[in-house]
Amino acid sequence: MTTMKAIKYSDRKYSCPIAIVGMPGIGLVGSIMTSFVIRELKMEVVAAITSPEFPPYTLIQNGKPYPPIRIYGHERRECGDDCRDIIIVTSEITLRPDQYCGLSAILTEVFDELGVTSIIAIEGVPQFQEDMSILACGSSKASVDKIEELGLKKLEDGLVRGLTGVMLYEAFHSGKDVIAMLCPANPALPDPRAAAEILEPLSKIVPELKIDAEPLYKEAEEIENKIKQQQEYGYDAAPQDIKQLYG
Repeated sequence: MTTMKAIKYSDRKYSCPIAIVGMPGIGLVGSIMTSFVIRELKMEVVAAITSPEFPPYTLIQNGKPYPPIRIYGHERRECGDDCRDIIIVTSEITLRPDQYCGLSAILTEVFDELGVTSIIAIEGVPQFQEDMSILACGSSKASVDKIEELGLKKLEDGLVRGLTGVMLYEAFHSGKDVIAMLCPANPALPDPRAAAEILEPLSKIVPELKIDAEPLYKEAEEIENKIKQQQEYGYDAAPQDIKQLYG
């Protein structure tokens, strides 16, 4: 039995929203990308997930304390008859493997209440060579058709980890529409460059995400430069300030 519960901060109604889920994982791709979009779109916190089993952290945002797993909303304006609002789930904490089923279940409840009709889950995968491309897989025919429309390489066989994996198989069973985008990323360090690259295919689904990702590329260059400096002095570990920034 899960000890998680949802906290509501807003009763705002959204129009046929699409949800994007980005949790910490390989390269912190999901959490870096979603945090960046939330800042750029100035999204409001509409709900959060809390549990006494979560690490005892709070995020202070605009002077207000929020639980570590938060849900943000954004109303799209002047986007035509097929307008779809945006819901984003993000966090800075990594849960235990046995907590992902409970989190998936309570997120499903929140999504149903918000009227979410489709979900995109962002997950980092280890990048072992430079020419690796973004992979994608879906839970339904509609999601697979969308993957083909985007021109993404389909994952035909393999494993998908964490919350993304749980959401996929539960959506396949229930008939819900989930797309998982698997982005190659540095497995040893935060990877803002990978987070920036996931924005291009996302923007084809949600035009508002066609935003300038230059800050993420700049951040990636700063991390790479610090690593080079460390290596010049004979250190192989990540610079301490990078660990503090993302840890």
